[in-house]
Amino acid sequence: MNRSSVLPPIGPPVPVALPPLADVRLENGLRVIAARHASTPMTELRLAIPLHVESFADAAVQEVLAASLLGHTAAGEQGPADDGLAASGSLLSATRSARWLGVAGSGPSSLLPLQLDVLARSLARPRFTDDVVRAVTVRARGQLAATRAQPQLIASEALVEHLYGPLPQMQDVPREADLAAVGHEQVRLAHRQCVRPDRAALILVGDLDPDLAVEQVARAFAEWEAAGTTTWEATGGPLLPQPRARTIARVPRPGATQTQIRLVRPGLARTDPGFAALTLANIVFGGYFSSRLVAEVRERHGLAYRCESIFRDHLDQLVVAVEADTATEHGRRTLDHLRAQLRRMRTEPPTSAEIEAARRYVTGMTALAASSQQGWASSLMLALATGQEPERISRILDDFTAVTEDDVAAAAGRFFDPDDFHGVVIGDSPTPFETEKFL
Repeated sequence: MNRSSVLPPIGPPVPVALPPLADVRLENGLRVIAARHASTPMTELRLAIPLHVESFADAAVQEVLAASLLGHTAAGEQGPADDGLAASGSLLSATRSARWLGVAGSGPSSLLPLQLDVLARSLARPRFTDDVVRAVTVRARGQLAATRAQPQLIASEALVEHLYGPLPQMQDVPREADLAAVGHEQVRLAHRQCVRPDRAALILVGDLDPDLAVEQVARAFAEWEAAGTTTWEATGGPLLPQPRARTIARVPRPGATQTQIRLVRPGLARTDPGFAALTLANIVFGGYFSSRLVAEVRERHGLAYRCESIFRDHLDQLVVAVEADTATEHGRRTLDHLRAQLRRMRTEPPTSAEIEAARRYVTGMTALAASSQQGWASSLMLALATGQEPERISRILDDFTAVTEDDVAAAAGRFFDPDDFHGVVIGDSPTPFETEKFL
């Protein structure tokens, strides 16, 4: 049976409309965005505080701060409220990256005031005693060995070291010696310097009244104030240094059974008018399961467990990252195929069919995110974190619809030259090769 005879044609993308929301900056400087999305009787919470300021580049202190932030408030203040939060099915968890301290939460909308109260007390009146910090540090050190043995982390750190040299601002996972040296005074100082409402943004999405939710936040967070009198201004963090190496280097990893290939080149800011065209070109190249990279490197030649082209944030700069994980004996051959596919993007620009498939994919993923509370919470936070406003989300589909074939071809020619990609090949290569042989 011909599938076209039974499947209806795909219609135009459904516009993404912002849900009803309130966007308010409180007296203490905290920006609050509360959006109504009543698909379930739940509320999603996201809090983000930038950490990539020059005065706060110690990954070990950041790690301990995040791990000890929740659940350790001033003596005598924990009790029924925190027990009720856990018993209700509400969750709060703190995480950190090289750039952000974040808190994510979810729970029944009826218990949002309780959740906000627990979070506000943790932020405004933390209990960073020596015993608390020591216990958190011991636990983190116990988990560190397994984390630092992950090939993905090894590859990421090797790439940063090769391109930029020592760059502590991009260290996502601290080293054990650094963790062991963290004391409670350092954590307290870091909290005073960085965990401030005038730097933070709080997102609430769920079955709620936006204006009422903002009032609840204002009451709960009234005691959270910025330490000192200096007004903080967003500077975008430290600028990424110019790469010190513009080569593809082999990084030996004796005994490794896999080889990781990591190549990057500068991209465009998400606010750039050409970002939509670059996105579609990147999807065609290696951004999803039907991409050229997956079809050739993984499916046709069976060379890679994983291969893709994605956008990554290197401090203030977005880069196009081409990545592949392969068997040790296939490292060189896989790299050759990656470079060949990059070259093909310039000699054989994306076709109409490829561009339309990529457009359908990205509009479908956008619509999928807009269908859930979690998706909206993450989308709103990403917009703020990348210097955009919530209204930008509702215009994304228009941007992708407006991109022409010539726009995508131009992006492919500009951003997919193999000679512009530099990075590392990490593994236990059976046939040693020098860096210049890659070029």
